[in-house]
Amino acid sequence: MHGIIFQELRRYAMARMGDQGWDTLRQQAGLPESNYLAFKTYPDEEAVALVTAATKLTGKSARVILEDFGEFIAPSLLRGYKGLIKPQWTVLDVVEHAERMHDRVRTDPLATPPVLDCRRVDANTVQVRYASRRRLCGVGIGFIRGIAQEMKQPVEVHERQCMYQGAPHCEFEVRRRF
Repeated sequence: MHGIIFQELRRYAMARMGDQGWDTLRQQAGLPESNYLAFKTYPDEEAVALVTAATKLTGKSARVILEDFGEFIAPSLLRGYKGLIKPQWTVLDVVEHAERMHDRVRTDPLATPPVLDCRRVDANTVQVRYASRRRLCGVGIGFIRGIAQEMKQPVEVHERQCMYQGAPHCEFEVRRRF
């Protein structure tokens, strides 16, 4: 998994659990101290261990934590990818073109972001198909909600199918809320 995710997990743990949150989370996960570099790749198992530790420490489900994490990282990632986002775009436009961000990440041959197929259904709806062996669809759903909050454009995200219920990929619909 890309190092930027670990850096964001560190920020998230400190924001949600206090200044010692990262150290507590890392220790609960059984991971040594590490300076995760943004554009280096790290074992997926370390991210899984951190999320598992967060569930134990907070009593929240992994899905709730992943969605919250997605919301949390949205402002930071929007800033990081602002060169790919046109000023006139709405939240639905950002979602529709989200795969562009992953294309940028894919310039690293070791990076394996999820594959997104985002299609505009009508002026107020985008359908998203998410496929990844990591099955972190919750981060994607939270990220969309976080983008909407950051852009002050409310949306509803409805999950149509999920890999956790045996589907080959996840599908969700993003609708502009009036």
